[in-house]
Amino acid sequence: MNTDREARATVDCSFCGLPTHNDAVDVAQVYCCTGCRFAATVTAADGDEGQARWTMTRLGIAVFFAMNVMVFTMLLWSQDRVAADELSRLWYGVARFACLLFTLPVLFLLGGTLVEDAYLELRRGRPSLSLLLLLGVIGSLLYSVHSLLVTDGHVYFEVAAIILVAVTLGRWFEATGKLQTTAALRGLAKLLPAEVRKMLGSETEIAPADQLQVGEHFKVLPGERIAADGVIVQFAAAVDEQVITGESMPVEKQVGDAVQSGSLVLDGPLVIEARAVPGEGMLARMIQAVEQAAASKCRYQRVADSISSWFLLAVTITAISTFAAHCYWRGVAEGILAALSVVVIACPCALGLATPMALWAAIGRAAQAGVMIREGDALSILASAPSCCFDKTGTLTTGQPTVIRFDHAHEYDEQTLLCMIQALSSASNHPLAMALGNYAQLRCASAMLRDTSPDASWSEIEVIPGCGIRARSSSTGDIAYLGNLAWLKREGLRAFTEFQLDLTCHDQCAETYFACEGAIVARVLFQEDLRPEAHIAVEELKQLGMSIDMLTGDREERAARLASDLAISYQSQLMPHQKLEVVTQKQQKSSVIMVGDGVNDAPALAAADVSISLGCGTDISRNAASICLLQSDLRRIGWLVKLSRETVSVIRWNLFWAFGYNAAGIALAAAGLLHPIIAAVAMGISSFLVVGNSLRLAHFPLELDGSPATSGDDPSDAPRQHIATDHNEAQLIA
Repeated sequence: MNTDREARATVDCSFCGLPTHNDAVDVAQVYCCTGCRFAATVTAADGDEGQARWTMTRLGIAVFFAMNVMVFTMLLWSQDRVAADELSRLWYGVARFACLLFTLPVLFLLGGTLVEDAYLELRRGRPSLSLLLLLGVIGSLLYSVHSLLVTDGHVYFEVAAIILVAVTLGRWFEATGKLQTTAALRGLAKLLPAEVRKMLGSETEIAPADQLQVGEHFKVLPGERIAADGVIVQFAAAVDEQVITGESMPVEKQVGDAVQSGSLVLDGPLVIEARAVPGEGMLARMIQAVEQAAASKCRYQRVADSISSWFLLAVTITAISTFAAHCYWRGVAEGILAALSVVVIACPCALGLATPMALWAAIGRAAQAGVMIREGDALSILASAPSCCFDKTGTLTTGQPTVIRFDHAHEYDEQTLLCMIQALSSASNHPLAMALGNYAQLRCASAMLRDTSPDASWSEIEVIPGCGIRARSSSTGDIAYLGNLAWLKREGLRAFTEFQLDLTCHDQCAETYFACEGAIVARVLFQEDLRPEAHIAVEELKQLGMSIDMLTGDREERAARLASDLAISYQSQLMPHQKLEVVTQKQQKSSVIMVGDGVNDAPALAAADVSISLGCGTDISRNAASICLLQSDLRRIGWLVKLSRETVSVIRWNLFWAFGYNAAGIALAAAGLLHPIIAAVAMGISSFLVVGNSLRLAHFPLELDGSPATSGDDPSDAPRQHIATDHNEAQLIA
């Protein structure tokens, strides 16, 4: 195990992937429990196939001998109920010795794992129930041997044999269930190819993926996955990025487009320039973010841990008290059986697995849907939060303004003005300037091709933040302005008398003015459109019982128009620190969810109980939101609330079962009403029920309202489904 892993507070189990304590590092492989250690050996997950075959053979032989012990035990039970003659007494003695002989192989074949587990826990100064279970098995064995050789009393060899088999199989099934819970994330990790085709001039060379360096070119053929984040430098192809965004449609990628590691090339080869080494790309950051969430503990887990810390002590005291009481009233044999039943029936696994199993299944399912949950407590808070606050620009709206009106003085030709404005707006990356440039280019494309006048040629272009663009005409020397009205007035510009500004749309729209030759000659009105799915998403959240608020720094009139369209409450003209104050005030009453793009709402996102950021795919490592939506689809928020509520429901059921099972089971065992064999079977069933109930979350529907169903299969099994976030939109949001 590398030193970096050893230095961490927790490490991942080598079999199931669940986080475990760092003090478990004592061998080359790290396991969170005995079941995972045994299951890893059985399935050759530890890399030793010969050992795996021997372990399976050993388990099969142990089961065979244990069944024979039960056969002879039933013969003993029948002999106790019939008149004994000389032959019966002979067979009775043979059966007793046969039970011992068939029990010994079971002890040697399966007892080693229990001894190893008890020894490791004892060496760490943290005794577990494995130690008590081992003592109980040894106690029943020694008592039976004493009865066989000395007192001619009852023997209980079947207890030792069957308990070892039942506990071993139960832990194996439990570990297998844990493995299925983490299947989604392990499937993501396996999507990165081990080899790449590095470009050497016009030739390719197959090399290990970890040898690829930033700046090197590599080739990806159809049907192969991309090994590292990069930019396409040659060819074009349809790329499936379902593992990144969780959507189903492929996207066409051209030269210059960015691609992410783990994506599947569907048709045509691609030559890509690596922008990150394998293991540090988008997919690796996704997995790291989810692992961090899984390693953190939610409030339900903290409650379970606080109880589990006293569980062993309580079981030990109960077992000792039970042994003493039954020895006094019913004899040593009954005392051993009752105490052993208490130890066997006690199931800390069910209590310890109740929360993490559900969280891991939910986090893995969310990752398949393109949702990165970075904090384990986010789901439990999200399930009960009654209030959700949305930022406006880039969250409820597209973040891409569109031109809805162009007014100009009649003395100027519209095509000429648009050509001049298009040339001037290209100097700025401001969203309004970009929208205006696109509008002008579409409206006067043919005129621009014919234009040979110096009107569209500018020099001394100056971008003034918060105001606009100023430039000088290359031909006439006149100064032109493109910006807000207040700035133009400060520059002493006036409007043509016949150019009357119609203020009908002014209050609800953004505007930009163009001035040349000393006068304001044109005005452009912009409108920011709601996202296509905004109405569906908001309505779904309302149906889930949540109150929706829009927090924006925009004008009152614009905010009112959008809020009225969505039928939600709003607060306008808020600075970033004022959004923070609103969230803080709401938190005095209840938990608050904040949804934004992380630009001017970062303080509010950081303060909210649960923060959800949109379009953070390529910025996931720097984004501080507790939940990141890799694709900017607001409908996924309602889906996430449903998933969180289902997760909390599963956790509560698991905890209820774990508490109820242990309380009832220990009470019955202490009263002497449970045979140790029945207790062992019940213990295995208890863990199986908790794991099985949690696995339901791994099949939570992925489809969204108003969209086609998305396959719920593992991404490695269904690699040809995908959608990508709009590139231009991602740039504006970022």
